[in-house]
Amino acid sequence: MARIRVLIIDDHELVRVALRSVFEQEQDMEVVGEAPDGASAIEACEALAPDVALLDLRLPDQNGAQVCAALRKLPNPPRVLILTSYDEDEEVFGALQAGASGYIMKDIAPGSLVGAVASVAEGQTVLDAAVAGRVIKAGQAASRHNPRGGLSAREIEVLGLMARGMSNREIAKALWISEATVKTHVSHLMHKLDAGDRTQAVLVAIRRGLIDMDAEE
Repeated sequence: MARIRVLIIDDHELVRVALRSVFEQEQDMEVVGEAPDGASAIEACEALAPDVALLDLRLPDQNGAQVCAALRKLPNPPRVLILTSYDEDEEVFGALQAGASGYIMKDIAPGSLVGAVASVAEGQTVLDAAVAGRVIKAGQAASRHNPRGGLSAREIEVLGLMARGMSNREIAKALWISEATVKTHVSHLMHKLDAGDRTQAVLVAIRRGLIDMDAEE
């Protein structure tokens, strides 16, 4: 099995060294590079093609949302996991809207950090508990004004299964429809939600209150 390639983006050298030491203990992960700012992070991602970019929100030259958006627009974009000490709503929602696959705090335990990186690499969404609560609360408020957000009942069903990490084939089996039909629904969902990928579509849906993650368990 291929090792998960991680790029660490943080302006504090001590933090980068500490993070590198965590991943060096993992046989299925490797740190392929480090970057102290947004410009060098973009260059490193282009050159090294990491699977996951572990990104601090506050960098000397750009904010995290700007860097995340730039990384997600690369020809071979990494999944972006925000690792920060800040959880203000503006920064949280900005990063998620920019395409981040996860948002966790720097007080996370090393083992949980490794698990978060692995989950993001597999296409899952990872949110700090407090952050997830605020995202869902904001979505519930939005849903009272527009319960389906312009989506059909079937699209809502597909979204719910996407949120559980199901593939198109698994969704087709669960809903007794063809895989081609699922692909069509997913395409429509991404267009309607203005999402660049499945993870971002799920995040947007949660924020808008279109799906209830508690109900999807």
